[in-house]
Amino acid sequence: MMRVFEEGSKEKLYNRIVDQTAEKIFNSSSREKFTRIHTTFCEWGIRNIRQAERKRKGKIITKKGSPASYGQIAKTLDVTLKVVVYYCHLPDCKKFENICQWLNAAVDTAMMGNLKRNFPSQTKRWPHSLKEVDKPSYKRIQQLVRKSIKQEHKSRITCPQWDDIHWREANQ
Repeated sequence: MMRVFEEGSKEKLYNRIVDQTAEKIFNSSSREKFTRIHTTFCEWGIRNIRQAERKRKGKIITKKGSPASYGQIAKTLDVTLKVVVYYCHLPDCKKFENICQWLNAAVDTAMMGNLKRNFPSQTKRWPHSLKEVDKPSYKRIQQLVRKSIKQEHKSRITCPQWDDIHWREANQ
C-alpha cells in the first residue's frame, strides 16, 4: 500500500483518536453529537496531517507537505471506527448498536466512481479522487451511500456493510 501521509502522521492520528476522539464517540448519545465529533476530527486532520510526496511515471503528483484532504482524513477515521465499533463491538454490545447506525462508509476513489455511475444526475460536480474531497462533497458522498442503501438494499444494511460490499465490487 502506498503511503498517503508523511512520516510521523501515524503517531499523530493514533494519539488524536485514542486520547480524544474514541471516548467521545463511545459516549455519544445521538447522531448529531457523533457527527460533530467526526467533523472536529476531520477539521483537526486537515490542519495537522500532511501528504507524503507521490510520484507517477517519474512526475510528482502530490507535493510533500500538502495538507491532507477532508476525504482522506474522514476515510482514515471511518476505517478505524468500522474496525473498532462494527467488527469489534466496542465499547460494548449495547452502545455498538447505536453507534453502528451513525457510522459512515469508508469510501475510496473507485467507490466514488461507482456512486457517480449509479447517480449521474446527482454527481455532475464530483471529485475525481479522495484527495479532492472537501467537507461538502464528503457529506454528499455519505448522503448518496445512504440513498444507495435504501434503494439497492432496502435499508437492511449499515454503512460499514455497504462499504464492504461495494469495496469488493469496485476493487476487483
